[in-house]
Amino acid sequence: MKVLSLILVFLTPLSACQAQESPQRQSVLPSIEVYFSPHGGCTDAIVRELGNAHSTVLVQAYSFTSAPIAKALLEAHRRGVKVQVILDKSQEGVPTVGEG
Repeated sequence: MKVLSLILVFLTPLSACQAQESPQRQSVLPSIEVYFSPHGGCTDAIVRELGNAHSTVLVQAYSFTSAPIAKALLEAHRRGVKVQVILDKSQEGVPTVGEG
């Protein structure tokens, strides 16, 4: 089983969390979620956020082996989201998802 090792922090839309100040003035605070991998929900969180993407997804990684994340990136692309992936040059020729 291949595992993508990442530590990610996701900021949900600013409207998702509001601090209660005064009735006249409310500030908007972001929500922060932290995931660890493996077995920490990281892949599921990334796939979920990719499913919510509307305009652009930028990926930069040394290597990339997660089939669920690759599928979510492809689905985002098919929905019209601009998807760009940058990998390390040493990963050239490494089999990609769906290849031997």
